[in-house]
Amino acid sequence: MTTSAQALLKKYGDIIKEEVNVKHIEELDDSIKIQKIFKPIGSQLSAKFGKDTGKIIQYGKQGNIKATGDGNMIIFDNEWNEWTLESSEYEIAYEGLEWNTTAVDQNIIAKLDLELTPELEREGVAREISRFLNQMRKDADYSVDTKVVMFFSTQDEYLANIIKEFTDFFKHEALISDIQSTDTPEGNIVALFTSNESTINFALKK
Repeated sequence: MTTSAQALLKKYGDIIKEEVNVKHIEELDDSIKIQKIFKPIGSQLSAKFGKDTGKIIQYGKQGNIKATGDGNMIIFDNEWNEWTLESSEYEIAYEGLEWNTTAVDQNIIAKLDLELTPELEREGVAREISRFLNQMRKDADYSVDTKVVMFFSTQDEYLANIIKEFTDFFKHEALISDIQSTDTPEGNIVALFTSNESTINFALKK
């Protein structure tokens, strides 16, 4: 990774993680073998370079290329004759990528690790609960700065542990002042949350 790319990730890493909903951003390791392939567009070149078009394609495929930094590409032969191609006159392809988890934009290659760990599964459910609680707030017509008490009841140990593990998250995301377990949740609004056939009965109260 270039120094400029590292600086961008350091500056905007938190924004990227929030927008793309990822936990960590790491540099691709050397075990991933990626080959960058230059593909001149012959139909675009012939009108501009005439008889030199064949040479451009030949030397481009051999790797006699260098980027100018402004989107243009320079092709050179073994005697250092040069031809400058604009961005519309060539394409860049990559080999060795897993395309279902990889995206390419110019010189940036991003690969997603889609393994769903137990930690990510719990966090996913917690985010669903957070959205559910905020919809309850909206349905109850609470103002955006009103803090409320949350009551809940569930027979599912997995969901009960998520409430415990993500208590601070719920308090922050749904403006909860206190969380209480009770057999019969009552409040200004009551609603049933369902996840994989398991349920939590929620109530919110000013």
